[in-house]
Amino acid sequence: MDEFNLHLTGDIHAITAANNLLAAQIDARMFHEQTQPLEAFYNRLVPRNKGSRVFSEIQIKRLVKLGIEKRDPDSLNEEEIRNFALLDIAPETITWQRVLDTNDRYLRKITVGQSPTEKGLTRETQFDISVASEIMAVLALTTSLADMRERLGKMVVASSKSGQPVTAEDLGVAGALTVLMKDAIRPNLMQTLEGTPVFVHAGPFANIAHGNSSILADKISLKLVGEDGFVVTEAGFGADIGME
Repeated sequence: MDEFNLHLTGDIHAITAANNLLAAQIDARMFHEQTQPLEAFYNRLVPRNKGSRVFSEIQIKRLVKLGIEKRDPDSLNEEEIRNFALLDIAPETITWQRVLDTNDRYLRKITVGQSPTEKGLTRETQFDISVASEIMAVLALTTSLADMRERLGKMVVASSKSGQPVTAEDLGVAGALTVLMKDAIRPNLMQTLEGTPVFVHAGPFANIAHGNSSILADKISLKLVGEDGFVVTEAGFGADIGME
């Protein structure tokens, strides 16, 4: 038997890794869009392989979102290429922060991009605690791996300079986030000192989210106890949230 510890099976670490991967992708995307000509950037997004190139499944989703019906990368006109390739993120609208599972007050406001290799593209940002990540809320609300993949892709991280929402799916990173979270989706089975089985799973920051444990843990618990059993679950930060 393992003692209860705050690391459990690494769920919070998985959330931290996934969250910060998305944060890194945001800055990397802005950097490459601003430091490369459009044609060169498009050629890197859709590279040629043995003389031909095709859109990936993720890229097709973006084409559908933009209302572009063409599926041959070489058939897009310049305006379509620009709309497809450039997310044109407005830095001041970025709501996705890096996270850390440590209360470090000196990370509440930081400046990133100060290395000479970033070519002067600095911006102010901050760290939040890991449990405040929207990925934690997604983990608590998800009902399956496929459902989690869809929810992760819909997370809005910023707006474009024209006011359009930019999502994790637009950044092409939702699949990678799901891979990092594929083990964290499984509730952790533990027990009390009296031997009562307990699921410990998820923990979205209740000041900004629903605050309850996961739907999956509750569903599994209800199935295990049967019609005559009962499940006690944490019901949110307050009665106004949890009892709904």
